[in-house]
Amino acid sequence: MAKHKPKGTEHTNSPEEVIPSNIARFGPSLFLKGELSGEEDLVIDGKFQGKINLENHNVLVRVGGNVKADIHVNSITIKGSVKGNIYASGKVFISEEGQLHGDINAPTISIMDGARFKGSVIMDKIAKSVSPLEKEPELQFSKEEAEEPKETGKEEDTKDDSSLKFRDL
Repeated sequence: MAKHKPKGTEHTNSPEEVIPSNIARFGPSLFLKGELSGEEDLVIDGKFQGKINLENHNVLVRVGGNVKADIHVNSITIKGSVKGNIYASGKVFISEEGQLHGDINAPTISIMDGARFKGSVIMDKIAKSVSPLEKEPELQFSKEEAEEPKETGKEEDTKDDSSLKFRDL
């Protein structure tokens, strides 16, 4: 006898399985060799070899997805296999079934137990431009200050008293 499930408990696809229309999908039967760029998020189930440039967007490499490329993205989630360097302005996430053989340059990374990773990590912000408030202050000298010190007629103390002396500029 078949059992009826109460309404609302039917099997629904996980959020990963439902791909919104504004996300490109590279299917499991596809193999592409070349350079990929665009203005939308990408889900990879197939095999890709070359270069991926989606700097302002996110990439998901699903289980079974196989990528051999240098990847420039906002964020990437790896559940499949990636061989190449990743440059992310957001986050790099490697799931427990994910594999990465390459270097990571990203401000945030997460590697789950069981994930395979071989490479190096640089945790820097990849910034296209830096606002004036984010820049470190630079010391600026006038041309006269950068030249040799002038004789002032004063005799300077040349003793080494192992304490630092500061003067107002």
